[in-house]
Amino acid sequence: MHILSLRLHDFRSYRQVLLSPPQGVTVFVGENGAGKTNLLEAVHLCCLGRSHRTSADKEMIREGQETAAVQVKVQREDGVDDVGVRLYAPTAHKRKLLYINGKTASRTGELMGHVTCVMFSPEDLDIVRGAPQGRRRFLDMLLSQCGKGYFYALQQYNSALKQRNALLHDIAHGASSATLPAWDEQLCAAAAPVVKARQYAAQALSGYAGGHYAHIGGRAEETFSLRYQGHLSESVKPAEDLHALLQQSRAEDIRRMTTTVGPHRDDLLLTLSGRDMRAFASQGQMRTAVLSMRLAELDMLKDRSGEAPLLLLDDVLSELDGGRRTRLLERIAGVQTLLTCTDLSDLSGAQPAAILRVQNGEITEARP
Repeated sequence: MHILSLRLHDFRSYRQVLLSPPQGVTVFVGENGAGKTNLLEAVHLCCLGRSHRTSADKEMIREGQETAAVQVKVQREDGVDDVGVRLYAPTAHKRKLLYINGKTASRTGELMGHVTCVMFSPEDLDIVRGAPQGRRRFLDMLLSQCGKGYFYALQQYNSALKQRNALLHDIAHGASSATLPAWDEQLCAAAAPVVKARQYAAQALSGYAGGHYAHIGGRAEETFSLRYQGHLSESVKPAEDLHALLQQSRAEDIRRMTTTVGPHRDDLLLTLSGRDMRAFASQGQMRTAVLSMRLAELDMLKDRSGEAPLLLLDDVLSELDGGRRTRLLERIAGVQTLLTCTDLSDLSGAQPAAILRVQNGEITEARP
C-alpha cells in the first residue's frame, strides 16, 4: 500500500495542501510547532476515523473556520482506495462525515481496513509506563484495523457494559435487580470475541516484537516480551467463565456500582528479561520497546491483508543513537513511511526518497 495523494483543507495549520509522496521514506523537517505532526495526524484520521492526540474534532479545524477536510488516496494490490473525512465546528451543528470511494459511510467501523497505518508518536512511551487503558487502546486499534468485526464486537461489549453499570447504580439505590441476569448474558456474549482476539494478538505481538527489539536494541542479553493479563487471559470459554465471575462478584459490583471483572480491565505485561519494564526500564529501553511493538503491529497488519500498511514516525530519530537509528531504518525498508524531524542531522545514515520542509503552513522541497 502506498499513498497516491494526500489532501488537506483548513486542517490544523494548513489552508490547502496537496501531496503525492513517493514510495519509500518521506521526511518532513521543521521546527517544533511548524505543523509536521498535523500531516501524519491527517493520515491517521482517514485510517481510523479519529485523531491520535485529541477526541475533539474542533481542535483539528483551522482557526476561524467552520469545517475542515482530509482525503487520502492509496494504491493497494487490489486497486485504489479513496477515503475522506470532513469535520465540523460545534457551531455548524453537523456530524463528522466519512467518505469511502465517493460514498458516505454511516459508521466509523466501515473505514477499517481501507487505508491502514501504524503510527509512532512521542506520547507512545505511555504505553509502557502509563495506565492499562493505554495498552488496551493499543490492542484495540490494532485489532480494529485487522478487521471491522473486532471494532463492532468491542462496541457491543462497551454498550452492554455501560447499560449494566447504569443498572448497578440503580440497584444500589433501591431499584429491582430482576433484569441484571439478562445484561450479564449480553455482556458475556459480547466479551467472548474481544477476549479471543486479544489472546491471539498478544501472543503474535510478543513473537514479532521480541525479534524487533533484539535487532534494534543490539543487546542479545535483553529479551523483550508481552503477556496478556486479565480475568479471562487463559480462558478457552470466555463467555462461560465471565458469567461465573459475574455471579461471584455481583454483591461487590452492586456495592461499588460498577462491573469489576471483564475485558475492560485487561492489561498487557511488558517485560525485559523477565522483569516488569514499568519498574526499572530506562527511557531508551522503553522507546525501543514501543518501536518494536509498532513494528510488530505492522507485521500483523501485513499478515492479515498481504501488504504493508503506511508507517507514520513522529520525531523518533532524534532520540535514538546512531546504531539504533540505522537498525530501525533497516527494519522499515520497503514500507512507505512518513517521518518527521526537527533537524536534517537526525537523518544521518538515512536515504529518504524525499525531504520536505514545513514552515508557516507551507511545504517546500528541502535539500539534505
